[in-house]
Amino acid sequence: MDRQKVLDKISKCLRLSASCNPNEAAAALRQAHNLMKKYHVTDDQIQALLIEEDSAHYGCEYNPPFWALALSDIVSRAFDCRVLIARRFGRQPEYRFIGMDCSPSIASYTFTVLYRKLEQARTIFIQDNHNGDEADAERRGDVFAQAWLFRVAGKVSEFIVNPKTREAVNQYVKKQYGDTLEFVQDAVATEVADYEDMLCGMKAADEVALYRSMSERICPALPLKAAI
Repeated sequence: MDRQKVLDKISKCLRLSASCNPNEAAAALRQAHNLMKKYHVTDDQIQALLIEEDSAHYGCEYNPPFWALALSDIVSRAFDCRVLIARRFGRQPEYRFIGMDCSPSIASYTFTVLYRKLEQARTIFIQDNHNGDEADAERRGDVFAQAWLFRVAGKVSEFIVNPKTREAVNQYVKKQYGDTLEFVQDAVATEVADYEDMLCGMKAADEVALYRSMSERICPALPLKAAI
């Protein structure tokens, strides 16, 4: 049997092993193990089979702002994913989430919801606090967004990345994309005068709540309390 077909069959069996039917799950798991043994498939190869990708396209700038990059990083860490950002002139940046099973789909959805909420909150803040100086208004908007992110990041600090998952994802990225470059944007330096703006940003993030699946093999329902 063609090796790729073997791997696809093992992958299908492993997904069936998450079935709510205990007999079906047990049979699928036995078949997966038998195929692995027969065709000498390693655990590392199986890990690679479970890796998926999902993407979100947001923003209109070739170089996304710091707050957009920070948000993608927060979301990717929350759901045991790695995020790659593809940039092309004339196109929206693509945030590509890579992880196990349904995690990338959840991460992409979560990023979409939070990006919209943060962008909207930042826009409203700038409109309400515009003093006629466009550059200063944008800077204050970035301070607001950074404080918003600080509050949200604190809500995912308890999430622990599975080292095995991260290693498998890194190997997948290396194989699929080769060497990648780290894209960094500097945060806006804050001053004492920005204190009220930071408070506004943190307050605006209070309604956001992130959840993770109780099982690595089961996709949860919508992971956010916050409305789109």
